[in-house]
Amino acid sequence: MIDDAAMTLITALIRPHMEGHVVRALHDLPDFPGFTFDEVRGQGRGRGQGGAYVSADTDLTYHHFLELRLVCRSESADEICDRIASAAWTGRKGDGVVFTTAVYQFVRIKEIGRHPEKRDD
Repeated sequence: MIDDAAMTLITALIRPHMEGHVVRALHDLPDFPGFTFDEVRGQGRGRGQGGAYVSADTDLTYHHFLELRLVCRSESADEICDRIASAAWTGRKGDGVVFTTAVYQFVRIKEIGRHPEKRDD
């Protein structure tokens, strides 16, 4: 378990075609954090043409995004968020979002998984 520093979870929803730009920006960091991508789909704030969105069962449309997740030291989170946003930016509506969440515990399974006192079997 990492106790010596606060940790932050960064989650970003980006356009799929911007994946390469974002990955290169993360690889350029001096302390490269590992990350995961998932394919997700969803809807934005619901402001369609005319300023309002009224859903209909026959007209459900979703936007496809990649969801990037990574855990880093809290003091690095702002820089990483800025790099992700800069790399994913196209200037068009629907570029995505980046947000952070506090991480209260971070454990590498490799480091604690084989401790006999931790096992019940």
